[in-house]
This record gives sequence, structure tokens and C-alpha cells, in this order.
Amino acid sequence: MRCDDGTFRLCWFAAADVTFHDTWYTSGLRGTGSLDFSVDGAVVPLARTVQPGVSRPTMDIPLAAFPNFALLAAGIAAVSLGIGRHALDELVALAEGKRPLFSSRSLAESPFTQIELARATARLRSARAYLLDELAAAWALANERGRIDVATRAAIRLASVNATESAVAATDAAYTLAGGSSVYSSNVLQRCLRDVHMTTQHLMVAPKLHETLGRLLLGLEANTQNL
Repeated sequence: MRCDDGTFRLCWFAAADVTFHDTWYTSGLRGTGSLDFSVDGAVVPLARTVQPGVSRPTMDIPLAAFPNFALLAAGIAAVSLGIGRHALDELVALAEGKRPLFSSRSLAESPFTQIELARATARLRSARAYLLDELAAAWALANERGRIDVATRAAIRLASVNATESAVAATDAAYTLAGGSSVYSSNVLQRCLRDVHMTTQHLMVAPKLHETLGRLLLGLEANTQNL
């Protein structure tokens, strides 16, 4: 929340002070139940607040060295990668028994299906490996120094954005290759499509981050407060 002194703080308060609003009617990720909520009249002591990017960790453990936004971005990316993997698995299962209209071969026997599936799989798994590599490097740094520098934070964010975009590309490919089968509400691929495109709308993996990350790669000044 935005405080009277102009600072942005995360606040902890009793669950009884919270009113949830039934607003989560979305195109995808419906099962998360990410409802809006409001708090009216709660008294929050300063000791129960945290200023992101400014407050020091209260525990001396490696995980505490990870910036909140980097962790959140990696979490969104992980969900996206899982959706992408599920979409490709669904395509493979469908392709074995589906024979497209006017075709004498199954979907699995189509050269185009084979090529696009291979490309999507390579891109998705590469994105996953890239993200895990950056997280492993950050974890090693947190263990060694107890802090994570801006360059490492930026690397996590770039890998997270890339993972989300790669998952979208893989899911889009699976949905398209499945043809008319994927348009029915009973088909898992349409849900994968809606869910993965919902993840791209999250601020932590927004495409506009490429500008900030690109500036850092070029050695230019950039606002790194939200990394």
C-alpha cells in the first residue's frame, strides 16, 4: 500500500480485517481464485510492514537474499512452463489417434506436425534450462555473499520473461496443430491456451521489461528498483 509518507509498503494484518470481493471472472487461470480484497480501518504497526527493495532481511539465510520481484517472476515463469509442457503432451496424445479431414495419415504422421512439435519442444526445454541456470547461479551467489547483485537479478528477470514467452509459443503451436479438436470447451488445449496467455499479463513478466533489461545489457542507466 502507499503510505502517507509516500513510500510503498507491504503490510501484515489479521485475516479477520480482510473483506474479499467476488471479482475473479477471467479468461484463464480461473482456479487460482485471485480475488480482489479490501481492508478498512485496520491498525498496522510499522514493525509489521516491509518496504520492498529497501528493508533488510530479518533472517540470515540464502533465500532471504533473493529479491521479492525476482522470486515472483520465476514463479510465474514456472507456471507458464508447466502449462506449455502440458499442452505439448496433450498434442502428442491427440496426434496418435487423430486423422485430419482430407488426410490419409494421422496427425502424428504429418511432417508439419513433427517439425513444429520438435521446434516447440526445443524452445520450451531451452527456456526451462536457461531459467534454472540463472536461478542456480543466483543461489550460489546468495550462499557465497549473502546478497544478489543487480546483474544477477536482471538475469533472473530476463530468463523469466523468456520462459513465459516460450511457453506461450509452445502452447500456441500445440493448439494450432490440434486443428478443430482444440476449440471445444471439453478439450484441455483450449484451457492451456487461455491459462498461458493469462500469465503474460502479469507485471513480473511483462514484455516491456525488455527495455530495462536491454539497457542494462548495453551498460546504460536504468531503473532497477523493481528488479
